[in-house]
Amino acid sequence: MPGNKWTQERIIEEIRRLYAQGVDLSPTGIRKTHGALFSSARSQSHYGSWRAAVHAAGLDYSSIKRGEQIWSKERIVRAIRRHHEEGADLLSVEFKRANRQLYSAACAKRYFGSWRRAVEAAGLDYDRIRGQHFWSREKIIAQIRDLHAEGRSLSWSAINRDYPGLYRAARRKENFGSWRAALRAADVEQVATPPTKQWTRRRIIEEIQAMAKDGRDLSQKAVMVANGALLSAAKSTRYFGTWRKAVEAAGIDYETVRRRRGRPAGGAKRRARGLSGESE
Repeated sequence: MPGNKWTQERIIEEIRRLYAQGVDLSPTGIRKTHGALFSSARSQSHYGSWRAAVHAAGLDYSSIKRGEQIWSKERIVRAIRRHHEEGADLLSVEFKRANRQLYSAACAKRYFGSWRRAVEAAGLDYDRIRGQHFWSREKIIAQIRDLHAEGRSLSWSAINRDYPGLYRAARRKENFGSWRAALRAADVEQVATPPTKQWTRRRIIEEIQAMAKDGRDLSQKAVMVANGALLSAAKSTRYFGTWRKAVEAAGIDYETVRRRRGRPAGGAKRRARGLSGESE
């Protein structure tokens, strides 16, 4: 969202936008994915409760509270494209679990009947995505070396928490059989110690806001090059799950970030002035 101050008008606009995307607007769901919006809507200076904010947006709170969403083929396709643009692994168990309503709706007979058909209806190459999703021995080794170069902890508990797909793939019999064997194959004899900078939601938000104030390009591709550790931490399921959610939690309009890719960074510096530091 542009700017950094929540108003009643902005709250209503955001609720309607998320509803149109098929986002779970139940109190439990929105608290996990859009904490800043949820907290602001419930503040006494705005609506005092999430129910009142939802009603003000013209939506039926009774159905939203039960987690019901009015899906359509168009909304399903838009949601799949948005997640793909954010770099989500559309075929992972973690993604399907985190986006259970979207996945269930897409697989319903009244819409697409299967996740494959829904993904293809979104204009995406399902077989290509599946090929990228497949963990070969070479891909596992490359990922381990990348994480090691970033100073990430390679202990089995940290990898199982932050990269469960990599951990499970490495331990399959047809690959390495164990995480330790995968580390040896990657020529990483010692498990890397955790980085000195421990990530938290607040620290991630502060790093993003600092980059914005400096006029840095906040597109995923640019941040991957400039600060891969920040991007990895932000996208971890332990923190925000996607780069979009991390950027929006920092009070920055993600759509503007996407439109700015490859353009001069002066505009971001102007937009970043006055960031209040609201983090959740």
